[in-house]
Amino acid sequence: MTRGAMLGLLLILPALAVEPGRLGPPLRTDGDDRAIPRPKEQPASELYAIVYNSWFRHLSPETAALASRDKGALNRNAWDEVPDSSWFTNRMGERSLSFDEILSGLQGAPPQAGVWLAERNVGEGYTPKFRVRDEGGRQYWVKFDLPSAPERNSAAERISTLILYAAGYNVPFNAITRFRREDLQRDKDSLYEDALGKRRTMTPDDLEAAFLKLKPPADGRYRGLASLVLPDALGKFKYDGTRGDDPNDIIPHQFRRELRGLRVIASWINHADTGDKNTVDIFVPPDGDRGFVKHYLLDFGSTLGSGDYTNGPYRVGHEYLFDGSAMAKTFFSLGAWRRPWEAQGKIRYAEVGYFDAALFDPEKWKPNYPNLAFERMDEGDGYWGAKIVTAFTDDTINKLAEAGEYSRPEVTQYVAGVLKERRDIIGRYWMDKVSPLEEFTLAGDRLSFRDLALERGYAGVDGRKYESWVEDMSGRKGSAPQPCASRTCQVPVSGEANSPLDRYGRMPLVRVMIRANRRAGGWGAPVEVVLGREGRGSEVKVLGWRHAPR
Repeated sequence: MTRGAMLGLLLILPALAVEPGRLGPPLRTDGDDRAIPRPKEQPASELYAIVYNSWFRHLSPETAALASRDKGALNRNAWDEVPDSSWFTNRMGERSLSFDEILSGLQGAPPQAGVWLAERNVGEGYTPKFRVRDEGGRQYWVKFDLPSAPERNSAAERISTLILYAAGYNVPFNAITRFRREDLQRDKDSLYEDALGKRRTMTPDDLEAAFLKLKPPADGRYRGLASLVLPDALGKFKYDGTRGDDPNDIIPHQFRRELRGLRVIASWINHADTGDKNTVDIFVPPDGDRGFVKHYLLDFGSTLGSGDYTNGPYRVGHEYLFDGSAMAKTFFSLGAWRRPWEAQGKIRYAEVGYFDAALFDPEKWKPNYPNLAFERMDEGDGYWGAKIVTAFTDDTINKLAEAGEYSRPEVTQYVAGVLKERRDIIGRYWMDKVSPLEEFTLAGDRLSFRDLALERGYAGVDGRKYESWVEDMSGRKGSAPQPCASRTCQVPVSGEANSPLDRYGRMPLVRVMIRANRRAGGWGAPVEVVLGREGRGSEVKVLGWRHAPR
């Protein structure tokens, strides 16, 4: 974000900030798909992002001022969810999706069997990568596993693609594919691209050299990951600021809940490579003069312990690439301090890499380098992400692990087991920290709700308690906390009949604060439930709610 844009945002934040009792809009869709002129391609530098976010961003006074005025995500709706938009579509969350629903929902198809033409050979990376065209004319990026780690990256990318799609994000169609050497032929106009991005005509020797880097398959078929090429790419999106040439992009990205809460989902699958470089904006419809920008996440081959990183693999998820705190501990202890993961980290299967639950801490998990949207995540965003993660059932997770097509059943079972353990660690942490109450309904003076911690096994019925109190719309407490009977609280339903209507025709009257007890004692962060009328003279009802209000 430029200095001018940052200062402008500082001026408008007070107007956007969510005040006590201020409801989000009653919208299920965002409406950010209005037709605009085609934007230009937006470049992104991974090196700049790593250096700036690791060493310089925290020194910026504008960043500090922005953090001090952050009152929460700006795109939550009245029901504390994210409206469907060009960024996100609600799928998994308060309800669960079956594996079949996930599989049928992801749009695309694997390459057709037959001859594939290699249009480009990219030399960057530790395994070859080809852009190919199948006999149906569709283009794919085909990537391969390391010879020393068969199935690792391709399985991770397939599993995590399905997970992130189910979670609600836009992702490309990625599928495990197999083909014989003679099925891949050089196109007459094919190009070779080296690690510096320089291109030249691809030669037959280039194609053969690429296959020499791969392990010869026992059955004669090479295994890879085919990723359907997204059309009309406009470059990367960033996890902060807005895109200046997109009039629909009005909420700074670090204030979008789906990017803040992504930290929880990324921690589950250990997606530490969540940076600008692994995103893309595309123009819809492709090749049109007017349309809208749609935002995608890309490249999940380093999830589930599959990344080949500097200072890895055990560092991944525990420290940044350049972690000042850890570096200071090492320096001042003269190297005597040992990181827990150095002593306890263990790779159990070459097909998986370092992916376990023993040292997983959802509060302390870190990506490869600081991500401003992740750093801005608050309790409400964290709970939102946990609600999605814990909606994945055991059966769905078992089938997701099978989608990795591991040769050994014990590897499939291991991946499924770790995913379940990490899911439950996330559930126990976030659904204890924040009162996990949903779907509030009012009948007379009785306010009822669901308790996701009870439904998903993160709290027991015995000893489960709730209490509520009432505040006016300015945040002044009107009653002392009172215990609730089971999952129903008695609340007042009166209010000033002449209160002003908001821009959506709602008349907020009173705030009911409800919280659930924590396992170790005390109370979780409350849920703010706003009661009022939809228009003058209508009955009092639930207008909306917000978890862990700030």
